[in-house]
Amino acid sequence: MKKYFILIIFLLLLSFNLAQEETESIYPTTVSELSARVTIYGKGMVNGLKEGEEANFQIITFNDTPLQSVKIIKDELNIEGTPFYPRIVLDKFNNKYNMYTITKNGEFNYEIIADVNIKANIPELIDFEILEPSEMLKQYTQPSEKIESNSIEIINLVKNKLVTNNFVNTLHETVFWVNDYMEYAKGDEFNKYYLQQKTAVETLLTRKGVCDEFANLAAAMLRAKNIPTKMAIGITYDGQSWGNHAWLEVYNNKQNAWIPSDPTFREAGFVDATHIKMGSFSDISLSIAKATYPKTANITFDTQSKLPKVEIRQINYFNLITLNPKETELKTDTWNEVKVEMTNNSDRVITAPISILENYSEMIFQKKKQTETLKPKEKKEIIFYIYPKIILEENQYAKGTITFNSLSAPKKQPITIVKNPNTKIVGELIINDITPITHGEKLLIQIKATNYFNTTKTIDYNITSNSLEIKQTEEIPAFSSKIIETEIKDYENQSYLINIKTPTSTYTQTITTTQQTLIIQKPIEKQTVVEQKIDTSDVNTQGNFFIKNPLILMVGILIIVGLLLLGIFWTNKRYV
Repeated sequence: MKKYFILIIFLLLLSFNLAQEETESIYPTTVSELSARVTIYGKGMVNGLKEGEEANFQIITFNDTPLQSVKIIKDELNIEGTPFYPRIVLDKFNNKYNMYTITKNGEFNYEIIADVNIKANIPELIDFEILEPSEMLKQYTQPSEKIESNSIEIINLVKNKLVTNNFVNTLHETVFWVNDYMEYAKGDEFNKYYLQQKTAVETLLTRKGVCDEFANLAAAMLRAKNIPTKMAIGITYDGQSWGNHAWLEVYNNKQNAWIPSDPTFREAGFVDATHIKMGSFSDISLSIAKATYPKTANITFDTQSKLPKVEIRQINYFNLITLNPKETELKTDTWNEVKVEMTNNSDRVITAPISILENYSEMIFQKKKQTETLKPKEKKEIIFYIYPKIILEENQYAKGTITFNSLSAPKKQPITIVKNPNTKIVGELIINDITPITHGEKLLIQIKATNYFNTTKTIDYNITSNSLEIKQTEEIPAFSSKIIETEIKDYENQSYLINIKTPTSTYTQTITTTQQTLIIQKPIEKQTVVEQKIDTSDVNTQGNFFIKNPLILMVGILIIVGLLLLGIFWTNKRYV
């Protein structure tokens, strides 16, 4: 009998030069050391400058850190063939900026090229009970423009999601929950989110965004728990391309150190070496470029005119974990267990992410992102579930590979897919998350359910409290997730019991709420709101001072008028 062979081919990235071919082998979370040449670009326009006048343009640049060394190769702004070179200035967070002084009108382009070497560090976190931070760190626990950590939405979220008061648990639970809760924006929506930053509360309500939104929401939760949290910005690789990125730095009192974490990449207590850091701030809105210029002139600029260019010189992978996949033959139209043995190669406890790359559109993956805590030298067996949807005849089979990622080099495992002679329907319906959101006078209870059956299934859920009872039935289509929202108006300070029945299990959860009127809001330090990450201000700082302080201006005017009247009466004496 003749056999037909089907070859499944997966390409991460089409490329034709050596640097891009090397990029194909980069996977987030796996890289421990990186050496690269990095180029960032921008453009703009200056007009209205008169002879002898100047405009100043300020943009963040690369900075050395204990884990990152930088050598600047080129640093230049050019207007119609005239080069301008920067001086270095520091902000209050000790971030480094290029300050270009421009004395010519016209279109400009700038280019900063640097050789960067990064070494990732994964410290063994020391746990402690979270307490009030020191005065020096309090600014990083306060609400800010994009991080409304004192809002009723964030307070009630944290009350139900972060129930312990330990540093390590709180950090891990925040990073993992935000990573699971959020949907990363793609296509046209990506461009929308990329050019502006939504606040933590806006992000909570929409469940969607890019790295800025992931980081803002996680930072708000951590600050609400009194953990000092900074916003870090830079460049990283998302598995497909290099781009601008934002992540977190949280302060560990016992280690007297800022610990990086990335909710977008599900990295808690560390970030991999693809994170090229530019700076860190109390709020991401402070990272915008700035310009000063005379009132009669104007300057506009685009700091994201092109994506950064990263040419890889060398990469090294982590060797903290060894992955040993079990050879598996997969059957079509059923869930297959794919087992991987994880071994901790170190002499300390490690909380390690492990994920399976979604190589093929013909296969569905369940629990494709997991995290395991391993004791020194410990081995654990991790199970992934794969459902091949490919159509095969009895005399056909398909071959390919699947890729596992952890704190190690990517591990590729050959697979063979054969026709399943058993047509019995199997699957599971999982309740991924139950999240309460209080907004205004309303309580919104969100239930995320995923149906891993190949047919539509229903769930029954009840929400009960002292004052209400809600019963609902919801259909979940095959192989899909659904967000079910129940709105409760004029909610009260009480507990709500949620009971959910699926075809395979029962889920119960109690949530508690606090109303807005009981929260004493702290003032939020307002920052400049600029959607395109551009900030322009007037060089006439004295004029700005009086405009921002009208009372002082009025007192000054009254004093001058008084002096003038005194002079008039003194020089023109009158007698009655």
